[in-house]
Order: sequence, then C-alpha cells, then structure tokens
Amino acid sequence: MNTAVRTTKNANRRQTAFRLDKEVLFYLRRKAERQGKTLNTFVEETLRREVMEDIEGWPKIKGPIVVSDEVKRMSLGITFTPEEIAADDRLAYLLSK
Repeated sequence: MNTAVRTTKNANRRQTAFRLDKEVLFYLRRKAERQGKTLNTFVEETLRREVMEDIEGWPKIKGPIVVSDEVKRMSLGITFTPEEIAADDRLAYLLSK
C-alpha cells in the first residue's frame, strides 16, 4: 500500500489498547465476522454509534423521510406503554420526533 495514502487515510486515527473479557472478545469477533467486517471496524462502528447518539441524536437518517398518508393513517390510535418505549431505543427515538 502507498504510504502517503495510508497516512492520509489514518490521519485522524490513533492506536490504543484496552483489556476485554475473553468471552466478550470471542463474541465480538464472531459478530464482526458474520457482518463481513474486521474486528477493528466492527468495534469502532459500534462505539461510534453509542457515542454519536449522545452527541448528534440517533439514528442518523439520510435524506428526507417521506411517509405516505396511508402509513400515517395506519399509525393513528396506536399507543405504546412506557415499558415498551423504554425497551426499544429506536421506538423511543422515533416517538420523540
């Protein structure tokens, strides 16, 4: 790989080390493999989602969301208990909009 490209690509990256439980590491590797990602990429993306939720709101939705009138009519009258909302971060996020 060209050194200049590697340096530019990783300019904002820092190598770090931390300890993980063996079992956690095992399952992280398995999940990364199932998604076709390296362990590093999987862990970084997972941590980024967790951190960015606090910084920018979650999830990141690209482009305008267009909801048809038919779908809007379907949602009328649906209520969720506080327990259901607390158990589903995505539902809580959507209901906060």
